[in-house]
Formats: sequence, structure tokens, C-alpha cells
Amino acid sequence: MAKYCTKCGKKLEDGKPCDCEASKKETKKEEVREEATGSFDFNECVNSYVAITKGMFTKPVDTLKKYAKEKHFTVGMISIIINSIISAFFAYCFSTKAIGLIGGFLGYGSLFSSSITVPFAETFFQSLLSSFLGFAVTALMIYVIAGALMKDKITVKKAFALVGVCATFTSITTLVCILFTYISLQFMLIILLIASIFYLTYLYQGIVETTEVDRNKVAYVFVIAIAVCLLYTSDAADDRISV
Repeated sequence: MAKYCTKCGKKLEDGKPCDCEASKKETKKEEVREEATGSFDFNECVNSYVAITKGMFTKPVDTLKKYAKEKHFTVGMISIIINSIISAFFAYCFSTKAIGLIGGFLGYGSLFSSSITVPFAETFFQSLLSSFLGFAVTALMIYVIAGALMKDKITVKKAFALVGVCATFTSITTLVCILFTYISLQFMLIILLIASIFYLTYLYQGIVETTEVDRNKVAYVFVIAIAVCLLYTSDAADDRISV
């Protein structure tokens, strides 16, 4: 007659003791190790960032499930900062290229572009701040709508981790856009558009996979968060133009 473990109900083989208690102890040890390593670990952050970058191109949904968690908040913030720096370089490169194109269109050529220069420091730091705050606004809106309004268990750190994971994908595509800015603006704009679609798709998938929000209401979380972010970035762009 077959025997079963009195604690977990698993069938015992050849009278051997069940390994359920050992499994529980190992799980507890893993949890303790995770709590103990909650402080900043540079090597771990680098390895996680590389894994996220690779995963967002190969297995995006699995990567979102694994890294869009509160314990990966630091990696998420690093990803957002890296993306903001790259975006700031892109803004400067695109601005200088646009000045030259305008001059050529008006028939002034290099005379026009040399008389109107794009200040690097001002353009770079304004774009850096705008990009970072754009990601921050998106994360905060996801937290407010999903967490505060729809009563999901998502935390602020988890929301930033989610946005940060998605930002690793656009970091690579923005680097490609910088290169194509000096090769072909037409291809650059196509790449930028496709990258934006991917980013928005992954962000939506991330909300679906990492929250318990009613699937009939996920679209509201996503659309409102993106809409508020776009309103903020458009206002910031208007302020830079007016200055």
C-alpha cells in the first residue's frame, strides 16, 4: 500500500522520507539571502542590467516577469538614468542636424548653421532632466492608478522597476538613432517610431504581467499614465522653445 507524506501529501517512494521540509528550509534561506543582499551590489546590478537588455530583445515577457519587481528597483533606476543620458545625447545630435537641414532648405548652407549654434550643456541637461522626469511621471501614474485607485498591491519601487526594465530596450534603440541621425534622418525616424511602439507594447505587457489589475481595466492604467507623461513632456518642450 502506498504511503504519503503527512505534511504535504506527496507520495513516498521506497520508504524514503519526504523532501518537503528540506525544500521549505532552502526557500527560507533564499529569502534570507535576498534580504541580506538588499544593499547596493555593483556587480549584481551590472549583471542584471546586461541580462535585462538581452532579455528584452529575446524573451521580453519572461524578462518583465523576472525583473519588474520591487527588489530590482535599483537596477530599474540605473536603467532610467542610462536611458536619460543617451536620450540627452540624441536630443543634442538631432538638434544640431536639424539646424543644418534648415539652413540648407533656406539656401544659407553652412553660414546659417555656423551662426546659430546649439548650446551643448543647456540642451543636454534640459533633455536629461525631461527624459528622467518623463519616466518618473509614468511610473508614478502607474502606481497611483493601479495601486491607489484600483487597489493593486503594486508599490512605487515596483512601478519604477517596471518602467526601468522597459527603458533598457529604448536605450539600445536610441543609440542606433544617434548613429542614423548622421546617416539618414528618414531611417532614423522610422527606427524611432518602431522603438516607441515596442516600448509602449512592452510597458502594457508589463502592467498585465506584474499587476493583478482587472484585465478589463488595464488599458485605463496604461493610457492614462502615457497621456499624463505626454502632457508633461509637451509642456517641458514648450518651455525649452520659449526660453
